[in-house]
Amino acid sequence: MNRHFDRRWPLRSILSAFSAAALLSGAMAAGNPDDEAAYFRSRIEPLLKTHCFECHSHAGGKAKGGLVLDSRSGWTKGGDSGPAIAPGKPGESLLARAIGYADADLQMPPDGKLPPETIALLRDWIARGAPDPRESFSPEDAGKSRPAVPAAAELWSFQPLKPVAPPEVRDAGWPRDPFDRFLLAKLESEGITPAPDADAWTLARRLYLVLTGLPPTPEQSDAFRAAHERDPDAAVADLADRLLASPAFGEKWARHWLDLTAYADTIGLGRAIPAPEAWRYRDYAIGAFSGDQPFPEFVREQLAGDLLESSDAAMRARRIVATGFLAIGPWELVNGDKAQLRMDVIDRQVQRTGQALLGMTLGCARCHDHKFDPVTQAEYYGLAGIFYSTVTLNGRLNGVFSAIEERPLPETPEQLVARAEAARVFQKEVSEAESRRSDARAEAKALEEKIAARKAELATASTTAPANSGAETADTALSELQKQLDEANGRVREGDGRLKVLAYLRPHRIEALAMSVSEMPEPEDCRINIRGNARQLGEVAPRGFPRGPAWDGAPVAPSAGQSGRRELADWIVDPKNPLAARVWVNRVWRQVFGEGLVRTADNFGFRGEAPSHPELLDRLAADFIADGWSTKRLIRRLVATRAWRQAAVNPAAVASGIEARDPENRWLWRANRRRLDAETIRDAMLAVSGMLSREAGGSSLPLEIPGNLNTGKPESVGDGARFPESLSRRRSVYLPVKRKGPFDAMDFLAVFDLPDTNQENGQRSLTAVPTQALTLANSPFVVECGRALAGRAGGGDDRERAAALVRRVFARPAEPEEIDAALAFLDELSQNPADRPADEARDEAWARLGQSCLIANEFLFRD
Repeated sequence: MNRHFDRRWPLRSILSAFSAAALLSGAMAAGNPDDEAAYFRSRIEPLLKTHCFECHSHAGGKAKGGLVLDSRSGWTKGGDSGPAIAPGKPGESLLARAIGYADADLQMPPDGKLPPETIALLRDWIARGAPDPRESFSPEDAGKSRPAVPAAAELWSFQPLKPVAPPEVRDAGWPRDPFDRFLLAKLESEGITPAPDADAWTLARRLYLVLTGLPPTPEQSDAFRAAHERDPDAAVADLADRLLASPAFGEKWARHWLDLTAYADTIGLGRAIPAPEAWRYRDYAIGAFSGDQPFPEFVREQLAGDLLESSDAAMRARRIVATGFLAIGPWELVNGDKAQLRMDVIDRQVQRTGQALLGMTLGCARCHDHKFDPVTQAEYYGLAGIFYSTVTLNGRLNGVFSAIEERPLPETPEQLVARAEAARVFQKEVSEAESRRSDARAEAKALEEKIAARKAELATASTTAPANSGAETADTALSELQKQLDEANGRVREGDGRLKVLAYLRPHRIEALAMSVSEMPEPEDCRINIRGNARQLGEVAPRGFPRGPAWDGAPVAPSAGQSGRRELADWIVDPKNPLAARVWVNRVWRQVFGEGLVRTADNFGFRGEAPSHPELLDRLAADFIADGWSTKRLIRRLVATRAWRQAAVNPAAVASGIEARDPENRWLWRANRRRLDAETIRDAMLAVSGMLSREAGGSSLPLEIPGNLNTGKPESVGDGARFPESLSRRRSVYLPVKRKGPFDAMDFLAVFDLPDTNQENGQRSLTAVPTQALTLANSPFVVECGRALAGRAGGGDDRERAAALVRRVFARPAEPEEIDAALAFLDELSQNPADRPADEARDEAWARLGQSCLIANEFLFRD
């Protein structure tokens, strides 16, 4: 059998099984991991961390209801209500009942029901027997049986970078980059031969998807294959350069960064409060990756852009926007305890900075010294003091901050002229709304007078008129007047609501604003909050930096008179800091190779994993710094490695028993085959069907469309928002994101593991659950893409059209067997019913064929 047809899910099997039942076991079945530990670590533990650990873990410092879920013994013992899980019995498990909201008195998480696919995955885990490889300890044992927190000197990630020369290897002809030699040396020591190189078609698609998040066109694949036949190394390097220079690169890679910032276009958890200026930060991130901004500058602008000197208004505006890293978040503004709200916001800023830039779980030291890593509570509040001296929420309420800061941006004269015109147009809109409301009020007043007069007439007539003399008719007339009055009052209320909405929108329509932070007039150290309670205060913690990752000459505290944000940024990106470069190159490696050298990309502490290739990680970090902290140069080197160009199958290694020794491919003896992330699936479907809009940038939150802003409540975004077609066909990074559940337009992405925007996340989960298969079979979006794709198959006979369709979707030539299967599928579906013309039946069959290709594993995965 041909190599393509043999190693991929055959299109024929997808076509012959196009039904919901078949999809459940075919199109999305990625196979259950044989290793129960890997299954738990990859699928279950991330969900527990995201949705449960804040209230039920030792690290979070909370055990609500007496329950902790960060160890097997925790859920085995259970809380006040008994064991949380009955292994193998979801129906008898309290956890399953709680997440299913089956009991009004037992609903977890309390702030909203989990997505159906998440519930299904957790129930499936319980049904499997709840495999959980984590070490066991219980809260009462923590103080006496768990070892003391190791010293900083014992943590690998706190040690200075130790770049070493690449090791010698026996097969000197295999490496294409010094990085390859670290990997090959390990394989040779284990007696393993690397996988053969992937073919040109696979490499082209892999390059496009990894660097841009979009698949190649047939013409682009053909061009790469021709270049690859001449010189494989040059072909990969040249295509990588072109893709790195494309706008699509910034759109793809900024999305990874936005995951780490909990980006969304709304604020708040209880209510979805619009954040109309959040898009500026999103566009800033896209621009930073597109322009290959050096990583230290990227960090400094986001932590202290408002404090940096700028050469012109444009730079000043960009740097103010960059501080959206600290300003945009799931702030619970409805919290009546404003002192606690302020500290909760600061806590998220400390957590975000630590997780995204240092790979540290600093938030675990809010209530007590960190249970696992060398971070004290005093150090936590030393960092908190830096953000305590920063204005994130403004508008005084009882002496503390209560509202989001939206800062005017510097503008050029041309921008000011355009802004003045926008103000003129907006004022005209306001005047028209006021006029309509005034007319409605006048009409209502006139009707009220008519009704009063009619009632007086009826009262007089009722005392003098004989029975059946027309009183009933008069009563009907009064009812009609009342109906008209109700309609007029409705227009008055509508006008009131419209003016409230316009009042809310006014600054966003006529000013250039940004969600940002700024300095407090006077910096102020933060007092320790006992058990995280802002009303129970302990000693003052002087502002400072964590002491663990130390080096000669490392500063320990900011200068007096400043918040310390600028100095914190300098401390983070100091070339001697052992964390920042390691953490970032590991994140880049993870996106390129599918898994990090350190798999716990967000945790470089003792509870995280050590690197699989520590010498390679340090060499990556050292070269990254020496190369000017350039992310693009790093990516270019990684995709040029021989390791990255391997095929996803390695028969020789499998025959030697490698899967028993390294079932998770930690030694990289083959390429990692991974399902595409949610945005790439959607964008790729739009791209191959010809429906993708390449419009870039700008606001994504159309606040004024019907149903988006609840009339009379401009602070709340409606759940039933529908978006214009021009927006719904843009790349997914430009779609508006709402914290309290996705907008309807985002439902498709949510099914495919769009991360929770209320949490910073550098490690997305990739699940395979039945709801995904059902969505692929029934989603109007997928159906529409399939129909449009069929329309792009071109002319010619059916065999030529089928070949063109397969080539467009999979970026490779169609196999004869696939074309035969496609034609049989078309014939079967276009059997002409009596109630449908033959050409209509054939068109519908082509649409189904297009959809079938889009739901094939070969399209949904990258090799």
